Amino acid sequence: MTLNASVGELVQIQFPCFDIDGITPLTGLIDSDFQKLLLRDNTISAVVATVSEVGATGRYVIAFTPDNDGLWYAEVATPVEDIFADQVEVGPPPDDWLTAIATEVWSTILPAGFPVGSAGFRLAQVDANVADIHDALIMAVLTASGGAVDGVLTNATQADGFYDGLTLVVRNAAGNVARRIDSYVQTDGTFYFDDDLPFVPAAGDDVIVLGVLGRVLCEGADNLLAKLVEVWQRLGLDPENPLCITKSSQQADGWRLVHSEVGNKLVVTREDV
Repeated sequence: MTLNASVGELVQIQFPCFDIDGITPLTGLIDSDFQKLLLRDNTISAVVATVSEVGATGRYVIAFTPDNDGLWYAEVATPVEDIFADQVEVGPPPDDWLTAIATEVWSTILPAGFPVGSAGFRLAQVDANVADIHDALIMAVLTASGGAVDGVLTNATQADGFYDGLTLVVRNAAGNVARRIDSYVQTDGTFYFDDDLPFVPAAGDDVIVLGVLGRVLCEGADNLLAKLVEVWQRLGLDPENPLCITKSSQQADGWRLVHSEVGNKLVVTREDV
């Protein structure tokens, strides 16, 4: 049987070890009790392979980490000269979309670029003529210090009007409510709304300000949970939807093809329906 692995991925192959009768498990053996051979493309590899016992079961694991792609062959001989071997087809490490995007396209929040308490990522500046694209999804995560039904006091410190026209979510013991920000005043970090809240914000409530893209996403959702889930997905925090930009599907003859564009990649998934 040929296994599959990636460069830098730990490979573990399990095998049994019996006494000379071929029935009684040999337990308590250590790495030096075994003879090991590791080849890559029919050439002896300098990579170290080790053998360890699984508990005290007489079953052992030979483990190694391939340092290059190719066809690897692992062989181990037991003290009673039984030989176990397997092949591993090793390819280049997989493209980690989130890591690649985070290191090559996205940058973490840079100093003075976001309001205090901000969360999320922004596109890195490419050159002096391209301004940073920021506050697209979650512009700020703040803390309420009190308020009334028509507004909430927070620890925000931006200039007057900085958040005007965006969407604000207040998370209170009475529920989560989203409101359009009619105006923002720097004094006491006060947000005022077009429509009153159904409760008075309490000190310590979470206050989330959605950026322009976050607001657009939310406008297409029927309820707050769906809004937050979609924003979560767009931030790349949902492992089932890593930074998914667009998604569409086609269905016929009991199959559904789902097309997802992630960065510069197109992923097609086939599902039973």
